[in-house]
Amino acid sequence: MNLKNTFLFLLLLTSFSACNNSASNPKEAAEKLTGNSKWHIDEIYANDAPVFKDGKLIQQFGSISFERYMENVSFTNDGSFSGYFVGDTKPMTLKWKTNDKNITVFSADSAAAKGGEWTIDPKDVSDASFSMKTQSTAYNYPQMTKLELKFKKDK
Repeated sequence: MNLKNTFLFLLLLTSFSACNNSASNPKEAAEKLTGNSKWHIDEIYANDAPVFKDGKLIQQFGSISFERYMENVSFTNDGSFSGYFVGDTKPMTLKWKTNDKNITVFSADSAAAKGGEWTIDPKDVSDASFSMKTQSTAYNYPQMTKLELKFKKDK
């Protein structure tokens, strides 16, 4: 009986590991991000509350409203990050780089003020999706707002 339980536990553990295809480090996350030519927005969260889901903006009483967001983004091997805001035909270009613990997306303008960086944790990157996070007072000054953008692989 004990051998049977051990076998079932190992089988379950192996199955779980096979299904979890999250990146284990920034280098692997970068490979997954650049391995897909385009990602599209799936969800937006402000202070852990959904404000965009299923292709629609969600109005929450007393919460931040987003009418402008990047609909599609892409990462290139040269460190460029480009995104198209809804309705725009010209992309906004940013830069990205790997660090010891994560990936950072930041302004392409070296003269721009420090801040406004987005971070991508390797555990939040898979072959099919990724999320990027930031905190800023820009959306609801002087309150700090925590934002998370979730993207899915373009089909």
